[in-house]
Amino acid sequence: MKKVLLVATLASIGATACSNDFTAGPSNQNAITVENIAQKWQLAMVDDQAINAEEAPTLTVSTDMVASGYTGCNRYFGNAQLENSRFRIDRMASTRMACASQAMDMEFTVSDVLNNWSQINITDNQLTLTNHKTTLTFKTVQSNTP
Repeated sequence: MKKVLLVATLASIGATACSNDFTAGPSNQNAITVENIAQKWQLAMVDDQAINAEEAPTLTVSTDMVASGYTGCNRYFGNAQLENSRFRIDRMASTRMACASQAMDMEFTVSDVLNNWSQINITDNQLTLTNHKTTLTFKTVQSNTP
């Protein structure tokens, strides 16, 4: 009986130690959560090249992970997904206006990154999405409401 009690006690201590190590580890300190992505973002750079802030694409994510925004030509919406430091907008739909070629190029670039799984990082009010060929850098949009 003492052996069974000893084994059960050691097993529970081991399970507790493993779970505490996992949650307290430094790798989880910068985890991307719904709370730190749920806000409005404005595109500032594409592949480290600054873009014109006027009519810049936007990304807004709500706390229930509904995404919407502007691609530089059209408005879009869909279901944001966050998984293992990766982000995408599932079932993304948009308006279908034709725009100048520069705006259409921006739309294709932004849509490609948002539609497909991209690595996500948030640091100092800056959100970065990187896929196999493009990096988009967004900055938070400050609300004008008091």
